[in-house]
Amino acid sequence: MTDETLPPVDDSAISTVIDILTAPPDGTAFTVEYRITTKFGGQTTEGSVVVDPLNGTSVQIADTRYITRLDGSTLTCSTVTNSCVPGVDETKVADRMLNSRIFRDAMVDRLRQDANVAVGDSTLERRSIADRPSSCARVPVVDGSGFTQQKSYCVFDGLGVLASFDGADLFIDTEQVLPTADPAVFSSAP
Repeated sequence: MTDETLPPVDDSAISTVIDILTAPPDGTAFTVEYRITTKFGGQTTEGSVVVDPLNGTSVQIADTRYITRLDGSTLTCSTVTNSCVPGVDETKVADRMLNSRIFRDAMVDRLRQDANVAVGDSTLERRSIADRPSSCARVPVVDGSGFTQQKSYCVFDGLGVLASFDGADLFIDTEQVLPTADPAVFSSAP
């Protein structure tokens, strides 16, 4: 299904957070640095998303960088070998239960799924994360043991990316937000 044919989300808190994540970019360059914990095994990973209106988007997870240029072309790069290959190779970070879309589009997918399985209405909270205004949806879901748990999705207002996430599999927290984008993270040259 394309985004235009997806059914609307009836939960107002989830809908608000999805709207922020899918809003068109405002032309602001920024960098968000994350600490990610994969709860199954307790593996901790550093990650970042860099948005630059002149270059595109660069997502880094551990030593893998995914570059999406403004023309839609994509690269998967290693920061260890300083080499890139065309396309998106999700296997590079799959062992961490992550993918190249985790800071935006994958969270929209998760929110839509949770809107279908929630056991009650979600609540919307306004918070400050890394000194930036954020909107959070707390979603009640039933875990594998049959207990109701709260998933928390927070997004930065005005930036359209994840601020924090707490679910059964992952905990993602922002370490800092910078109002700049390093052009070097868009380079495919060694």
